[in-house]
Amino acid sequence: MSVQLFDFKPGYDWDRIQTKTLEKFDLWRKQGRLGFLDLPYNLTLHRDTADLAEMYRRKYGILFVAGIGGSSLGLRAILSALDDRSGGKVVVVDSPDSRVISRAVSETAQGNSVITVVTKSGGTAETLSIFMELRRKLGNDAPVIAITDPVNGQLRELAEKRGWGTLPVPASVGGRFSVLSPVGLFPAAFAGIDTAGLIKGAADVVEDYDANGIKSLAAVLAGAFLSKFRSHPVHVFMPYSDFLYDTALWFAQLWAESLGKRLDMSGNKVATGQTPLACRGPADQHSLVQLFMEGPADKAVTIVTEGSPEDTAPQPGEFADQPAMNYLEGRSLDVLRMAEADATATALSERGLPVSRIHIPGINANYIGQVFMALEIATVLTGLALGIDPLNQPGVERGKILTYAAMGREGY
Repeated sequence: MSVQLFDFKPGYDWDRIQTKTLEKFDLWRKQGRLGFLDLPYNLTLHRDTADLAEMYRRKYGILFVAGIGGSSLGLRAILSALDDRSGGKVVVVDSPDSRVISRAVSETAQGNSVITVVTKSGGTAETLSIFMELRRKLGNDAPVIAITDPVNGQLRELAEKRGWGTLPVPASVGGRFSVLSPVGLFPAAFAGIDTAGLIKGAADVVEDYDANGIKSLAAVLAGAFLSKFRSHPVHVFMPYSDFLYDTALWFAQLWAESLGKRLDMSGNKVATGQTPLACRGPADQHSLVQLFMEGPADKAVTIVTEGSPEDTAPQPGEFADQPAMNYLEGRSLDVLRMAEADATATALSERGLPVSRIHIPGINANYIGQVFMALEIATVLTGLALGIDPLNQPGVERGKILTYAAMGREGY
């Protein structure tokens, strides 16, 4: 039986990714540089992650997660899309703001909380400061789970000394590609989310890529996005579902940090990048779409929709005599939302902007896993096609060093 993947349709002329880019991708994969592709098949890691989450969920009601960037955005996307409140409560704290943390813990019963600290390097200043504040407010007897490098780093060393629970971020998996590792899956499992479905959806995309190569879903995404990468320096990613808005924010980090590079892999200055802009339909129809329609024609737009909404049977109601309202009688909110997505896509296309459409048959774990993996593969393919390294982030490191110096960290 064939697997149903989410639908992607570019509404403009585009070129397929070149075979040489796929060959480079496959070489990096063989070299072990693309560890995110292996995550759906690491069954031992998934089982250990799920078992540890279940153990803590049986004893505690709230999991606080200290992380930032790739250690929080993917998790937020999972929770926004899939959390039905059937499991434990997960609170993501990704801002070193004392007021945010005070509010987060204000209604927490003593002894009912677990803290997860997520940093692969083991030294991220913001994450560790958040963790330390959570420990101060929740008490030193609150259990800790450290999700970090499997071998190296001060957090790994500290966790082993203190006897804290630990889960690894595989060495070949970068932070912004880590959503399907324990970084995202441990808190998701604590929340009662179908993590097996997430992994299955991701595996379906990998297998589609392996079977179909240049015609696979991920490669088509890459080809279409790459075709407008230089001509349209802003990429608007606009889901017409609030449940998917955090997914747009996750994509923004993935796209920006992977593809915004000063140098290519030969050391030549290229200063390339396309600015991702996460938008929220229909709300941003009443703000940003004015700019898209009448401002600079420098934006490529991806509209994201989900489901197949239906109307209820129209019935004369309270507002039958109101022309501004009677046509909405019997029309579901979800039908209106889909009509607005179609209308915005058409209007922007008429404006001359390149518009593509992603449609997800339903918001469930399988399709969300597909979205994560397809966009991750597409991002790496796009970077390799541009001749840049999509896995590093040298521009971020300078700010970290200056922060350490300003805070008086030894050695900086």
